[in-house]
Amino acid sequence: MTRPRFGPDVAMRTPRSPGGSTADGRLDVLVLNWRDLRHPRAGGAEVLTHGHASRLAERGHRVTMFVGAVPGAPPDERVDGVEIVRRGGPVTTRAHAVRWYRAQARAGRRFDVVVEEINTLPYFVGLAARTRCLLWIHQLAREVWWHEAPRPLAPVGYGLEGAYLRLYRATPAIVPSESTKRDLVALGFRGERVAVVPPGIYPPGAESETEKEAGLLVYVGRVTPSKRVRHLLVALAAVRSAGIAARLEIVGRAAGGERESLAAYARELKVAPYVGFRGYVGEAEKQDLLRRASLLVMASVREGWGLAVTEANILGTPAVVYDRPGLRDSTVHEQTGLVTGADPASLAAGIVRALREPGLYDRLRDGALEWGRTFTWERASVAFERALYDVAGGDHASGTPGGQ
Repeated sequence: MTRPRFGPDVAMRTPRSPGGSTADGRLDVLVLNWRDLRHPRAGGAEVLTHGHASRLAERGHRVTMFVGAVPGAPPDERVDGVEIVRRGGPVTTRAHAVRWYRAQARAGRRFDVVVEEINTLPYFVGLAARTRCLLWIHQLAREVWWHEAPRPLAPVGYGLEGAYLRLYRATPAIVPSESTKRDLVALGFRGERVAVVPPGIYPPGAESETEKEAGLLVYVGRVTPSKRVRHLLVALAAVRSAGIAARLEIVGRAAGGERESLAAYARELKVAPYVGFRGYVGEAEKQDLLRRASLLVMASVREGWGLAVTEANILGTPAVVYDRPGLRDSTVHEQTGLVTGADPASLAAGIVRALREPGLYDRLRDGALEWGRTFTWERASVAFERALYDVAGGDHASGTPGGQ
């Protein structure tokens, strides 16, 4: 089975001896992201961000996260060894970040690396301050604009995304998948400066021998138009018409009136009794559902990786997904799940095949478990740290990944 690619063997390089401007070569790192784990709309990107930041702090690096303000959360806080600075709203946090960064510089603090996460809009701190910057792009929006933004704004957002990313094309970047890397290369980034670092996940609660519920399909993620949950409902209707007693559990926060719209559509398709809307659930309940599920299903326009796919794999659940960026990276076709055409009929055919073809389901389940075990936090965090040392350059380039 093909293993996840962590850039050009970046995670497996031989560690170098300690060096740097400090005695042990540790870094002072600033991470810019519009949300942290306290934010009510925190998602997979925030889980990964905190996971990497806290592991860097464990290894002795000084890590500061600058994020948007959260009602009820203090403006400054230390969590798991990471300094959290909260200023501004979803858009204004970027202006606050530039001012805060300049104030730190005036006070004599010099960051070795600024990690700028781009979620819809950049921070532009790296460009404004002319410091060593590393882009961290979980996914590009691209087609998502056409599903999430008002029609007059969609073409503007689509065009602006390409324009501002081209401003960064000389900047090294970290991405979770080969699909996202190809997107950046198409925008003028140099392939050798884009490191692929798939997510660290294993083990969440580790595998178990929980009995599968026949026909249970699960979707996990935000419930927004770009996730195309409507397609899952159409596929469910087709699967049931094929004689399989399937049902669908939808797990995740719904935006606006999306849940009501989907419930009405399920009634129209006559599958409402077989659809459950769980909303946001805790980690234990999510893992229980994924363990019991026969299949995880996803039909997103695009993902950075498809975190829920790998979370399901680790718990012995294969996936049937659309052939879209991120989903095609997190699912190995015919080995950990099935990658289908991007239409409900193809998805339904894949579900029916996975559940009915002799021997196929057991093979996919075994493959999913094997694949899931490769996504260790140890491997991902060492790869991430290596990328930071490469960007820091100078004496810091001799730093030792993993604190060895």
